[in-house]
Amino acid sequence: MPRPPKHVPPDTLGGRIRAARENLHLSLANVAAKRYSTSLISQIERNRVEPSRESLQFLAEKLQLPLEDLEELARQQKESATELYPNRANEELLSKVSQLLNDKRPNEALCLLKTLNLQRTSPTMRWRLAAARGHCYFTLHQFIKAQQDFLYAVTERSAVVPVEQRLEAMALHLHLATTLRELNQPDTALEQYSVALGIMDTRTSLHFVAEAHRGMSLIAIEWFHRSLKQQENTTYRESQLQLALKHAENASILYRSIGDSLREALLTCQIGLIEQLSGKPDEARKRLLEVLSTWQPVFETHIRATAVEQGKLQEMATVIFASACLLARIELEAQNHEAALKFVQQARFAAQHADSLRLAEGEVMYGRILESQNIKDPEAEVAFRKAINTLASTEHIAAQIRAHDVLGRHLLKKGVIEEGEEELDTARHLIGITSSRNSSLILAESDFDEISIQI
Repeated sequence: MPRPPKHVPPDTLGGRIRAARENLHLSLANVAAKRYSTSLISQIERNRVEPSRESLQFLAEKLQLPLEDLEELARQQKESATELYPNRANEELLSKVSQLLNDKRPNEALCLLKTLNLQRTSPTMRWRLAAARGHCYFTLHQFIKAQQDFLYAVTERSAVVPVEQRLEAMALHLHLATTLRELNQPDTALEQYSVALGIMDTRTSLHFVAEAHRGMSLIAIEWFHRSLKQQENTTYRESQLQLALKHAENASILYRSIGDSLREALLTCQIGLIEQLSGKPDEARKRLLEVLSTWQPVFETHIRATAVEQGKLQEMATVIFASACLLARIELEAQNHEAALKFVQQARFAAQHADSLRLAEGEVMYGRILESQNIKDPEAEVAFRKAINTLASTEHIAAQIRAHDVLGRHLLKKGVIEEGEEELDTARHLIGITSSRNSSLILAESDFDEISIQI
């Protein structure tokens, strides 16, 4: 706060305290006694420091003033300072929110921002506060609200961002990109990943750079599947897989360089998926088996441990799920049903320690294996419906589309036409409300690869 003028208005907290001291003919030393320094009392009188409640109570007793009056003047002074210097208060708010998010307490962080009136904040702070609130929603997997805040922040931030705010701007675009992927909008997600990469420089954490490459790899895989539906030429499809592989390998190298072995393992699974899509099932199988054999014993040890960090266990479970579920798909395509069932059971068990998205995708894979063995197996439909129910309370829209679509096609194969069409209509409706893509992009029956495992 700037240095206040020497004359302190009598209707302020400092002015009231100084007037009372002078009326009692007390010096600063008399008031301070042996409890406080004369410097502190002087600064309080000049409104240069914000006194604690304990200090106010002491001064009220010493100067024979009503404590309630001093507290009211202190409140007014604080509000006045906030109005005069709003950015300082908002900077403090952002700092608190950032710390709570780092401590994995997103609900508490959101409480600080939920009722915030962005229009009453300064233009320079508006986008930063919106981005912070969006980050809270993003962490809680409330992707629709996150998208709203992120898009607002993007439109509010100026084209030129100060150097000290570049990290916030980069994180905004990176989180928005991932949010758009979850909401089944890969094209616009790619634009945001590109913006995020453009903001990054040598000071950017390699973790963020790796996340951008990982996301761009997933989008290239999505474009590969789209090219199958639209019957693009083989050269185009191959170019998308090459692009996906390049980004995945870049992300893997970056994670290895910063010692993030779990993230590196997830990228190894992603590379295995690309190999499988490229018609190299043996190479993919070898790569995925190595991941599974490395991490399964570690995962089991952590499950048996009496005290275990839940975040670490969840990350391990995600690695086990990804490798086992992809192996199940490879074996299913080879019609090795027994092996496929063994791997999918491993994936379903790991998913119990991961999250709702993996639980649902494990059920989808399980249903597909059962369906492949016997289209009339009632457990296949049970598995598909279980996946839909698991996702119903989430905002993983892309996964919901896949689950409704696979159930719809399953019902059509069984001759349950009306219910099957209803499920496909639900999938089309979800596409319509979250993406500009039209219903012609609904999954084709032959596109089982589109039921993608979330890496």
